[in-house]
Amino acid sequence: MNFFYLVPFNYFYFTRLKHGSFVFHFLFEWVAAFWLVAWVGIGGDLLQSSLAMLFSYLAFISIYELGYMANDLHAAKQEIDGRRRGPQEASRAWIFLWVISRLFSFLVCTILMNKLFDPAWWSFFAALIFVFLLHNILTDREQKVATFSLLAWFRFMAPVIFVVSDNQIMGVGLAAAIGYVAYRNLGYMDSKGLLLMPGRKRMAFRLFFFLMPFAGIVALWPYEDARGYCLLVTYWGIVSATGAVATYKSS
Repeated sequence: MNFFYLVPFNYFYFTRLKHGSFVFHFLFEWVAAFWLVAWVGIGGDLLQSSLAMLFSYLAFISIYELGYMANDLHAAKQEIDGRRRGPQEASRAWIFLWVISRLFSFLVCTILMNKLFDPAWWSFFAALIFVFLLHNILTDREQKVATFSLLAWFRFMAPVIFVVSDNQIMGVGLAAAIGYVAYRNLGYMDSKGLLLMPGRKRMAFRLFFFLMPFAGIVALWPYEDARGYCLLVTYWGIVSATGAVATYKSS
């Protein structure tokens, strides 16, 4: 297994995604990103934009997995009831190789994206690193809710922020904050014993939650810069409604 961890994304998959909410990530994160790139991506070449999205995500997950490793192999041991996922008995040599492989992956993606001298690229990932470091250092569960919220926002924005049109970034960021981030925050707080909301996993609740941002469409539709917001909220609403209908028919 240590060998598989050399490949970026594998650490995330084997320690979290494999036994977690793969479908949610696939539909509400990855397909949603492709939906945005298809409609408001830079340029008219969908294949090129899709490749840029994939490289952006690979750069992100390469850095993000370093935060996961720090959390699993160090920070979790300092927390009460911390979840010690991953290879707890890994040698320093293996950890060093995992870190190097991800730094190399990030650098390659940076070059392929032609972002080596782009301050926006480095600022985005510097902010991500800072927030993840803070998240791993904090021991106060309530404070970690704030850092988790930002980490979720970075997770959603990473594949699209450098691929969608500049004038759509704010709208996409707003939709991500009130939709994806807010919903994932409920799960995080529940897992930490900070929230008692047993019905949050119901399909009906998810449908209601992701339909509420449609009020923002009513308010923002006249503005061209809100197109990304409207597209993303509409997509999440369609997916949630489809899931609710499928669940109802199977019951």
